[in-house]
Amino acid sequence: MTDAELTFRLHTNLIAFKRLQAERGPLRHLHLPGVDAFALPGYQDAHFQQVLFTDTDALAAALPAVADFYRGHGLPRWRVTLTPGQRDATRVLGAAGYRPDFTVVAMGAWLHELPDAAPGVPVEPVEDLNDLVEINVQTYGAEWRDILSVWQRPPRLPVHTVVAREHGRALSCGLVVDVADTAGVYLVATHPEARGLGLASAVMRGIISEARKRGCTAMVLQSTPAGIRVYRHLGFRDLGPWEHWVPPAR
Repeated sequence: MTDAELTFRLHTNLIAFKRLQAERGPLRHLHLPGVDAFALPGYQDAHFQQVLFTDTDALAAALPAVADFYRGHGLPRWRVTLTPGQRDATRVLGAAGYRPDFTVVAMGAWLHELPDAAPGVPVEPVEDLNDLVEINVQTYGAEWRDILSVWQRPPRLPVHTVVAREHGRALSCGLVVDVADTAGVYLVATHPEARGLGLASAVMRGIISEARKRGCTAMVLQSTPAGIRVYRHLGFRDLGPWEHWVPPAR
């Protein structure tokens, strides 16, 4: 039960999450042996364009096709994600002119290590994902509406969602994708009017409780800077930074 195992599970879960998004909606997917590239046409920011790989030699072979994929969608920049266990890929990327651009903190936990604490405020699992989309749009901006609309389109995708309400109004939420016995947490957000009330922690405790009921043994996520303190307080541990490398400007 090592950090490397949790990192591997997060990487696998993230690929599954992205593939779900690509089943419908605007996300485009290029699958090559050992490499998955995801493009969001119309969004120039490299944050929305991500390459995930499982084998360094496969990545080296795929780089020309990956470049053609993004440029074919009118996208000049994308990011290749490196986990702490993929450091050998820096040589391949560096030789191709890529450079490190930013990092994201990965976190994880084995569920038996997390305290079994009550949420503290009412939370509930929900089938309808409209509240999840609206809270994230209010949190991250209107440009996210088209991106997140995939979760509202029928038939419903196989995900699990928890919402915290106050006076019937949904104010905080989180979404989970299960891959085998690992729960991957995404889209945790709190309405700007309700920040600082502990609602994100309550949602996470609800997510943890529901994951245990489903028989999950591990939980993994990527954290924004604002969320790190919350996740650490809940018992999650840092798995190390995930580096994102971008190609040279044309």
